[in-house]
Amino acid sequence: MYLTFMLEIADGLKDVLIHADFTIESILEYGPNEIASIIGIDPCVAEIIFNAAKKAVKPNVSTQKNLVDRREG
Repeated sequence: MYLTFMLEIADGLKDVLIHADFTIESILEYGPNEIASIIGIDPCVAEIIFNAAKKAVKPNVSTQKNLVDRREG
């Protein structure tokens, strides 16, 4: 599970997401429009949050792939 505090967004937004029990996984699952609706923010801000969640997960996925490749090699 990826934690919301890892996102590269304003601390105030992180606090709102944490209090609404969002995780990075749930952010990616819901998408920007639903995030905006749930926490009552502008869809453009929700898009920023969504993109930050994608960015937070992407490096971790490639790092995990590199570890698997090393084990198999």
